[in-house]
Amino acid sequence: MQWRVGVLRSGAENIAWTSGGDGAGWDGARAETLAALRVLVAAEGRQEYRLEIDGQPGIVTPGLDVDGRVCLGGLDRAVPARQYWS
Repeated sequence: MQWRVGVLRSGAENIAWTSGGDGAGWDGARAETLAALRVLVAAEGRQEYRLEIDGQPGIVTPGLDVDGRVCLGGLDRAVPARQYWS
């Protein structure tokens, strides 16, 4: 199942897709997507992030903790544990 993660940097008009791959089913693609998202957020800071798994898009804007640091916790909520079917 194909996935990709990118960032819409401040002042940019286009998403910079930074990583992607092919995961084994929803669980594998979800795990790979979230791992790549954590790495990207840790490197880029507070930005707007885009992700896509099997054609299903998502948008994430991480919050800040009380000390003003970007929160990496809770990013797993950006992707549902189960695949939605339409």
